[in-house]
Amino acid sequence: MITVVLGLLALSLVIFIHELGHFIAARISGVTVISFSIGWGPVLFRKRIGDTEYRISALPIGGYCNMKGEHDYRDAIEKNLDRVSSDPETFYGTRPLKRLFIAFAGPLFNLIFAVLVFTLVSASGYEYETWGNRIVLASDYTETAPLPADLAGFKSGDRIIAFDETPVTTFSDIQQYVTDKAGENLSATVERDGTEHILTVIPELDKSTGAGRIGVYPWIPLVIGTVTEGSAADTSGIKPGDVLFEVNGEPVYHLLDFEKALESRPEQIVISLNREGIHLRVPLVLIYPGETGAETGIQWKTETVTVPGTGPVTSVANGLADTGRILRLTVKSIALLFGGVDVSQAVSGPVRITLMMGEVAQQGILALSELLGVICISLFLMNLLPVPVLDGGTVLFALVELVMRKPLRPRIMYRIQFIGIGFILFVFIFALLGYIRYLIQ
Repeated sequence: MITVVLGLLALSLVIFIHELGHFIAARISGVTVISFSIGWGPVLFRKRIGDTEYRISALPIGGYCNMKGEHDYRDAIEKNLDRVSSDPETFYGTRPLKRLFIAFAGPLFNLIFAVLVFTLVSASGYEYETWGNRIVLASDYTETAPLPADLAGFKSGDRIIAFDETPVTTFSDIQQYVTDKAGENLSATVERDGTEHILTVIPELDKSTGAGRIGVYPWIPLVIGTVTEGSAADTSGIKPGDVLFEVNGEPVYHLLDFEKALESRPEQIVISLNREGIHLRVPLVLIYPGETGAETGIQWKTETVTVPGTGPVTSVANGLADTGRILRLTVKSIALLFGGVDVSQAVSGPVRITLMMGEVAQQGILALSELLGVICISLFLMNLLPVPVLDGGTVLFALVELVMRKPLRPRIMYRIQFIGIGFILFVFIFALLGYIRYLIQ
């Protein structure tokens, strides 16, 4: 429940920022705002200031900016008019350039908010948990087809220390570098048995996620990080800091080795531990909930990376750089939707986004801030697609009017709006399918 509540509040903030942009632009442009609400549904509080009624509504799902004349083109159709009202205080009656400005301001405020969020993250500094840069080939354990890492000559146990002379110190660095470089030639520097080797690898596109991959997993050492109280591991006396090195007398070196030893789903195993130089053998009872792997109560020790906070100028520069980087990634992601990517996996509906944001919110304010920034950038680009119903459609209409130097006929706008509704319905269906699959998984 707390996940849903936190997710709703975070998503509402993003929508509110968007609507605030429309509101401010409308006021600057002289268009009357009839009502501006925080939240939707029944109005809990209202106060009129000038021509605008400010509201706080019951459902904390963003908000809305209701401008005078937003639906004038529908009235014109019903009355069989050739043009909408020319009242400059209405949305469709104002000049095309002002209408363009009002429509663009919503996405623009999302983008500005993203820059602010990333600037604050940079200024505050942050920590994150990850694994080292040592790798295990996926083909050694879970996949049989030759993967890019196999073709390039990688071996399990290699440490990737650079891509194209860019230093790599963690597995997160590896993922971040590879994710948007599907089909590109990458020069990888690996360390193997104390010797450096240069390998050329071409990441492939993972059509289920839209990300590039080379076919490697992190080498996760079998060092116990924490043990869940009351779990099988706790009952067996396993303690944080213990190092697991054998299962039923067979050596294991990393997490995939350990998981492979449990493939037959044994009810009990005997594990060998190194505890401060003393070797112990302890039995471990295994539980298998459903079709998932064994539930042991062990959380493996991760590497903590600390990124210190930066000064004001550097923070702003980092905020702009991070926003630009994610903008480029998002543009690539949108293009990949037309390149064979599994759309039902790639497109997320509001419910799934809400759950994601709620889960991240529980991990801390900095993790939530980063996700807020990413979603703001995605909304900026998606809303500017030249599709009727979206802000980009309104921008397109305004540009057409500027070029033609006359307003579009209401019936033409109405028909184009129908096309936009069809597109939104198409995206909604795929988002819903993706969400259902997400719940099942």
